[in-house]
Amino acid sequence: MKKNWKKAAIFFSALAVSAFLVNFCWESLHGLFYKAHPAMPASVYVPMMLTMGAWDTLGILGLYCFTALVSRTWYWIPGFRNSLYFSLSGFVAAFVVEYISIFIFNLWQYATSMPTVFGIGLFPLFQLSFTGLFSIFVARKVAGDG
Repeated sequence: MKKNWKKAAIFFSALAVSAFLVNFCWESLHGLFYKAHPAMPASVYVPMMLTMGAWDTLGILGLYCFTALVSRTWYWIPGFRNSLYFSLSGFVAAFVVEYISIFIFNLWQYATSMPTVFGIGLFPLFQLSFTGLFSIFVARKVAGDG
């Protein structure tokens, strides 16, 4: 039993760290597709990207827990069904956040270079699903289960 707790602690630590690092990089790179970001000084841009990376990490941990609830196992295997649950819930969560942020609160605007669907950027739509599944695979490898 003690070994399982240690393995779970390693897995969730690796999941959080990898999710943060991957999302910080993703946010930093796709920030070029927003109108205001390229002109921001680093003293403003970097802390904003660190904050966004942290929020994305919490989102991925939440999506992982949601998928665990649906699949009825805390330490789920990213097979087709679980990956589909995770990806679809990540897509829906991203759509809702982007829609509210853009059309209701006007928090940001995309540059013309951002590909969009119904006014929502493609890169943000797929971010949580893609970076989340990648982080899960990395965490499983680190925990010795991949």
